[in-house]
Amino acid sequence: MPSIVAHRRDNPHPPASTMTKKANPTTTTPGAGDPLGPKHAKLLEFLATRGQVEFDAKQVKRGQQLLKQARAELLGPLPKDATVAIFDGWVRRVTLSTSEAAALWPEIAAAPALAQLEEIELRIDDGTEAWVEVAKRQPLRVTRFHLNGDNVNPDTGEVLSEDENSGRLVAAANAVAYATELVLEGYFDDTSSLAGLCLPELTSLWVKAMNCGLIEPDAAVMATLKEARLPRLVRLGWESYFSVDPAVVVALLPQVTELGFFGRNSYAVLPELVAARPSLTAIGVLSLDRDDPDALGDDTLRKLGEGKRLFGPRTSYVQAFNAGFRILHTLDRAADGTAHFAALRGRNSQDADVHFQYGTAIEDDHEAVNAFCEALLLDPDHAPTHNNLGNAMVRLGRWRPAIWHLKRYLEVEPTFASAWENIAKAHRALGEEEAALAAEANIPKEA
Repeated sequence: MPSIVAHRRDNPHPPASTMTKKANPTTTTPGAGDPLGPKHAKLLEFLATRGQVEFDAKQVKRGQQLLKQARAELLGPLPKDATVAIFDGWVRRVTLSTSEAAALWPEIAAAPALAQLEEIELRIDDGTEAWVEVAKRQPLRVTRFHLNGDNVNPDTGEVLSEDENSGRLVAAANAVAYATELVLEGYFDDTSSLAGLCLPELTSLWVKAMNCGLIEPDAAVMATLKEARLPRLVRLGWESYFSVDPAVVVALLPQVTELGFFGRNSYAVLPELVAARPSLTAIGVLSLDRDDPDALGDDTLRKLGEGKRLFGPRTSYVQAFNAGFRILHTLDRAADGTAHFAALRGRNSQDADVHFQYGTAIEDDHEAVNAFCEALLLDPDHAPTHNNLGNAMVRLGRWRPAIWHLKRYLEVEPTFASAWENIAKAHRALGEEEAALAAEANIPKEA
C-alpha cells in the first residue's frame, strides 16, 4: 500500500513516487488537556472524530469554523492579532514583540491555553530592556525561544551598529537562562560578539547571520562563541548567506557533537567537518541544488552520514522543507525526517505540505490521520493527503472513509493502481463484492 511522497518545494507537483508505511495499532488521543471554554470544548470534540468519517468539504468547513470560534479562548492573554501556530486544538507557537511580551510575561506563564506551547518567537524592539527585567524574574515552562533581532531603532529609524545589535541579542538570550533551545537571528559584522552568552541549560543553539552588504562576518562571530558559557551545548547550527573557511567550522566548540553549517560552500565544509571530527553524532545537510555542479550528491551524503543523524536548517523555511524532504525520502532516513518535520510543523502550521509530510513520516496510523486532517483543514483539495489518509484508513479498518478519500485522489490520478486496489479491498471488507470487482476492473493492466 504505497504512500504518495509528492510536494517538494522546488517542484510542487513532481511525478508520484512511493514508500512503504508500516502499520502501528497504537492509539493516541487528539488534543490532550481539559477544554478551556465551551468553544474550545466543541473544537476538541470535533477533532476527536477525525478519521471516523469522511473528512469532506463540509467537515473541513466545520473544522475551520470551530477553530476560528475557539481562537479567542485559546489565545487567552495574547493579543488577538498575534501570529500563532494552532494545530491538534492547541497553541503550539506564538510570535510577540518584546514590548508585548514585557506586559504579558506573567500571564503567559500561567495561561492554561498555552500549556502545550512549544516555542516563543520574540521580535526585538524598543521594549527589550523592559522585557529582559521581567523575563529574568519569571521563568516559563516553555524552554525554546527564537530571538529575532532588527538592527533599526524603532523610534528613530536609525540603523544600529552591529556590535550594539549583537549585544542586545545576547542580553535578551541571557534573560531566558533556563532555555534549552535557542535561535538567534540578527545582523552581524566582524565587530559583533556572542561571547557574553551565559546559558547553563542550553543544549541546542541556532545562529542565523543576516546579510550585511559586502561584509562576511561569520568567521569572526563564530570565534567569539569560544568565550561563551554554554556548558551543556550539544547541537550547533549556523545559517549564513556567505561562505566560510571549513577550518573555522571544524574548530567550533569541541564539546558539540551535532554540528551543521548552512552557507554558500556547505558542500566544501561538510566533508572536511566529518573527516576532522569523528566524534560528531549528527551533521547538518541541505537540499540538493541541481544547478550547482559542486553540490553534494545523495551517495556522498549517505557515506558522510553513516552512523550519524541528519538534520536540516531551521530558519529558512523553503530550504528547511526541501532538506527534510531529501532526508526523509531521497536518503531514506525515516527517524531523522520524522523529527525534522515534527519540528517544522510546529513553526509552520499554516502549510498543508508540512502536516502531510509529517503524517507520511510517522508510523502510528492514528497520529498520521490527525496530521493528514490538519493538512485538509488548510487545503481540502490536497490530493496526496487524500491518498495517504485513505491508505491509513485501510490499515485501521475504517473502510467507508477510506473509499471516499481514495476516490478523491483518483480524481487527480485516475490510473493509480494502489488506490484502486485499496478501494477494492475496502469494498470487499464491507461485503460489497460487486463494487470490489468494479474497482479491480479499473486497475491498469501491466504492459
